[in-house]
Amino acid sequence: MKDNSDENDDQSNKKQKDESNDEKEKQETKDIENNKDSYNSDSESSSSSFKNSMSSNSNNENKENSNSNSESQESSDNEEIENENENENENSEENKDKKDIKKYEKEVKDKSFHYEEIKSLNEDGKFLMEHNINDSNTKEQIKNIINNFPNSESIINKYIKEFSEKNKEDFFKENGFILTNKSKERMAYLIHYILSGNPVLFEGNTGTAKTRTTLVACQYIKKFINEKYEFVRFNLCAETRIDDLISKYVGDRKSLIGLKVENSQFLDAYINGKILLLDEINLASAKVLQCIQQSLDNGYISVETSGRGLIKYMKHENFSLVATQNPNKDAYLGKRQELTPEFLSRFQKIYCEEIEINEMKEISFGIAKNLGYINDKNESEFKEKRELIYDIVQLHYEWSKQNESKNDVKCFTIREIETVIEALKENNNIYDTLMTVYGGRYPKEKKNDLILKFKNFNSLANLQPSANELPKDFPKCFSNIHLIEATKSILLSLNNKRNVLIVGKNESGLTQLAKWCSFFFNESKNQKKTYICFCTKNLERSDLIGSQKLSSSKKYTTEILKFKKGILYKAIKDGFSIVLDSINEAPSRVIERLNELLDKKIKDNEKIIEVPENPNDPILEINDNFRIISTSNYEKLNQMSPAFINRFEIVYLDDQLVNLNEDKFKELINFEFNYFHSELYYNIKYKNEIDEEIKKKEKNLKNKEKKENSKIKEDINPF
Repeated sequence: MKDNSDENDDQSNKKQKDESNDEKEKQETKDIENNKDSYNSDSESSSSSFKNSMSSNSNNENKENSNSNSESQESSDNEEIENENENENENSEENKDKKDIKKYEKEVKDKSFHYEEIKSLNEDGKFLMEHNINDSNTKEQIKNIINNFPNSESIINKYIKEFSEKNKEDFFKENGFILTNKSKERMAYLIHYILSGNPVLFEGNTGTAKTRTTLVACQYIKKFINEKYEFVRFNLCAETRIDDLISKYVGDRKSLIGLKVENSQFLDAYINGKILLLDEINLASAKVLQCIQQSLDNGYISVETSGRGLIKYMKHENFSLVATQNPNKDAYLGKRQELTPEFLSRFQKIYCEEIEINEMKEISFGIAKNLGYINDKNESEFKEKRELIYDIVQLHYEWSKQNESKNDVKCFTIREIETVIEALKENNNIYDTLMTVYGGRYPKEKKNDLILKFKNFNSLANLQPSANELPKDFPKCFSNIHLIEATKSILLSLNNKRNVLIVGKNESGLTQLAKWCSFFFNESKNQKKTYICFCTKNLERSDLIGSQKLSSSKKYTTEILKFKKGILYKAIKDGFSIVLDSINEAPSRVIERLNELLDKKIKDNEKIIEVPENPNDPILEINDNFRIISTSNYEKLNQMSPAFINRFEIVYLDDQLVNLNEDKFKELINFEFNYFHSELYYNIKYKNEIDEEIKKKEKNLKNKEKKENSKIKEDINPF
C-alpha cells in the first residue's frame, strides 16, 4: 500500500507540473493573440508593443512558476477520473492553441507591412526573444513566426556589420579602439541596450576595456545614430553619499543667501535623458545602491529641500544607465560590495572575459598601426616590426602566466603591451623598456629570470641595455647599481606618461628616491614646485582633491561656502609631479577615487576629470605634465586594489647596501660625511643673514597691522 501511494503521488505531481506548463503556454499564446491589433499601427508603436509583449511574457512566466510551485505544495491527491477528464481538456486546449498560432502566422504573412516596419519589428523581437525569454516552448513558437518575416536579421549582427564600414572603422581608429570579434559583439550589445533604455552592468577584471568600451559606444551613438545623446560620467566610492548622487547645497556669490541647490551628474542625466556611466558601482554604499534601485523602479526621484518642499523629478524616456565593476573575487575579494540579486535583476549584464593570446596579438598589431609604429610601405621593416610585436605579446603571455596567481594584484594586462609599443614608437631602448614594464616590479633574482627569457625569442635575444648611469642634473646622491636601475625605470616611465609606484622593503630609501625623481622631473618641465603627501589611515578624499569650506574671505561677499583646493588638485591643474608616500596606508575608498584620473586619455577632450566636490566648477582639465609618484611597502601590495595598482608602472628598489665592496663602503661614508658637513657649514654661515631677514619681515608685518588699525579708527571716528 505504501508503494502504491508513493506512485500515485508521483503521478499526481507530474500531472500538476504538466498542467502548469500547459496553462503557461495557453496564457502566452493568448498574449500573442492580444497583440495582433498592434501590428496595424505605425512602425514605432508596432515595435514598442512587441517589446512590451515580450516583457509581459517574461513577467507572466515568473508569476506562473511561483503560483504553480505554491499550488503543488498545497494540493492533495486527485481522483483517477478527474485526471482523465483533465487530460482530455488539456489535449483539446493544446490543439486549439496550435490552431490559433497557425492562424496568427497566416494573418501576419498576409499583412502588407512596410519593409522598414517589418525589419524594425523583426530585429527587436528576435533580439528580445533570444535573450530575455527562458521558456523553450514559447521561444520556439515565437522563433518560427519571426523567422518567416522577410529580411530576418539579428539587430546585434546588424551593428557588427555596420562597424566594418569605412567611416565607422576610421571612427574607432581615431578613438584608439581596436575591433576584434569579441569587442565588436560587446560593443553591439552595449549600443542596443543603451538605445533600448535597459540599464547595463559591465563586469570584468582590470584592463579589459570596460570603461573605454562605454566611452566609445556613447560617442558612436552621438555621431552615427542620434546627436542629441549626451554622456555623463560619475565615479562611485565608499564615501559617495546620496547628496552627491542627487543634489546638494553649494556656495553661490550671486545668491542673497550665499547658497544654491546644484543637481549632480546622476540627477542631471536622469531628468534630461543623458547616458550615465557609473564607474566602480560595487564600491558604493548600500544606501546609495538602494537609491539607484528605487529611481529605476519608480520612474521618478523625490527630493525634499529646505524651503522648496518635496519635488518630484520624472525619469526622461531617453535616460540610459551603464555601470561598471570588478568582480568581488580572487584579488578583489573583500575589496568590493556584493550586489544583491534584487539589484542585479534590474540590469542587463555584459561580461568582459580574459583576453586570449590570439586576440591579444590582434589588438597589439592594431595599436601599433594606429600609433604609426608599423608602416605597410616598407615590406622588410614591416615584417621585422611585426615579428618584434608578436614576440613581445608571446613574452607577455608566458611571463604573466608564470608569475601571476589569482590573488596577486601585480597582474599584467593589455595596458603593459600598449606601454611597450608607445615606448618603441618614441625610439626608447627596447631592453630598458621591457625590463621596466615586465621586470621592474620584481626583486633582482626575478629580473634575472626575465633576462634569460629573452633568449627564447629571435627578436629579443640580442638586446642590450643603455649605460648604467644617472642623468647629469640628477640630485647628488650615493650612486649604486640598484639605485641607478630603479631611477632609470622611474624616469623612463614618467617620460612615457606613466605614473609610478616605487616598492621595496621598509627603510630602503623609497621616499628619498621618490622626492629626487619628482624634483628632477619637475625641473625638466620648468616647474619649481614639489609636493609630498604622507598617507595615513586617516587620509580623506578632501585632503587630496579638496572640499567646500565656510568662506573665510575678509572681503564682503554673500558666498557662504567656498571650494578649497587640495594638493592633488593643484598638481593636476598646474602640471607637476606629486609624491604620495606610503600609499598602501591610505583607505581604499580614497585611492580608488583616483582611477578615473589615472586612466589613459586618447583625445584632448578626454583630458579632464570630474570634481563633484567643486560644484561651481566641476570639470578640471588635466595638465600634460601631471604625474603621480607613490611609494609602498612591497609586502603590503596585496592589500590594495588590482584596479588601482594596474594603472601604475611598478618599480622595485633593491637593498642598496647589498654586495657593496670595501671601496664602495668608503665612498658611502665619505659622501655622507661631506653631505652633512656641507649642510652644517651652510647653516652656520647663513644663520645670521636668515635671522636678520626674519626680523625684517616681522617688523614690516607689524607696521602694516598698525596702518590698518589706524585706518579702521579713522573710519569709525573721522573727527
